[in-house]
Amino acid sequence: MKKPEEQPGFRYNDLECKCRLANKLLAPFRATGFQQLRMDDIAKQMDISKATLYKYFSSKDEIIDLIVDQFVNSVEENDAEDLPGAENSYEVRFRNTFVRTLMIASYRSEPFLRDLRETFPELYGKLESAIAARNERLCTFYEQGMNEGVFNPQNATLLLMQDELIFRNLMDPIYLMKHHLTLRNALWDYYLIKKRQLLSSPKDDGDEVMRERLDKLASKFMYGVS
Repeated sequence: MKKPEEQPGFRYNDLECKCRLANKLLAPFRATGFQQLRMDDIAKQMDISKATLYKYFSSKDEIIDLIVDQFVNSVEENDAEDLPGAENSYEVRFRNTFVRTLMIASYRSEPFLRDLRETFPELYGKLESAIAARNERLCTFYEQGMNEGVFNPQNATLLLMQDELIFRNLMDPIYLMKHHLTLRNALWDYYLIKKRQLLSSPKDDGDEVMRERLDKLASKFMYGVS
């Protein structure tokens, strides 16, 4: 298979291709942060030469900026489909926001946030502002569902805090080993707990597809499987 740069009409400033390369860094960034990574290390993670890397990106700073922009844009665009004002049922939107919250937690690891906070405080502020705005939308979504009797009445802010704490721990391999858990089973079990906790009349519709989604994410987090 030809590499992207070997395709007819290819341009090194193609945003889609740059994003695809930058996404290859998410796993190492999540695990160890980025401050200690050199451009040689980045090129190796992207499976391209260092010379080719510099044709795509002028510096590591440009890569970090792109990753944060992708993250912020993804949070804003995807939530438009599922949070207040969306047409899908509350049950469907609950499943979608559960997956999205998991994805956000996986990429907001402490090593990555630490490096971002210390090295790029403006980008760190931009990222955290996007998350804070999402949390407000998610609280409104929960409260609307409660008002309509679809969700059990409870403190919406505590629901968000619960997800953040649970997902952060489940993304930690040492924590999983300590408690004799596997990521795949723990994600599924927590989804069932959250569904029964939140929905006033929980149903099994959509659970089979949801399990497939969570299994795929578990493989991606553990092995880098796309």
